Amino acid sequence: MADAAAAKNMFAFFDENNDGGISLEELKESMSGVGVKFSEEEVTSFFNRFDTDSNGVLDFNEFVALSMALSSTKMSSTENAMAQLFASIDKDGNRSLSHAEIREGIANFTGQDANDDEITALIKKLDIDGDGEISYEEFSTNILTKIAVAIKNQ
Repeated sequence: MADAAAAKNMFAFFDENNDGGISLEELKESMSGVGVKFSEEEVTSFFNRFDTDSNGVLDFNEFVALSMALSSTKMSSTENAMAQLFASIDKDGNRSLSHAEIREGIANFTGQDANDDEITALIKKLDIDGDGEISYEEFSTNILTKIAVAIKNQ
């Protein structure tokens, strides 16, 4: 039951206009709202893989399928890519990402700079323990991180 509640909360986070579906635009805005930037083609291709009825909206079941795919063992390459990405960003090797490391990491990962406000917003969304940095656990369990890596590696 807790998983169902968490899925509904996460769905509501992405469904900004509360219409019961996640549009491509809402997915892009949610990702960019935390400093993750991809090309139109990358996000569209990823979105279309999970929009199984091709109506331009991810309904709750499609979103759950997306979430499950990102967490399943068949996505282990995504998990491996996330570990590699984290290691490449964690310049001092302390298993925690500082503001500066995240900023540089986003620039390297997406090819685009992120401003301080975007980095601060990202840290607020991912920093579960409130220490001002992102641990590997916080990084690797967040669905936005999983989506970003999946889009990049599709």
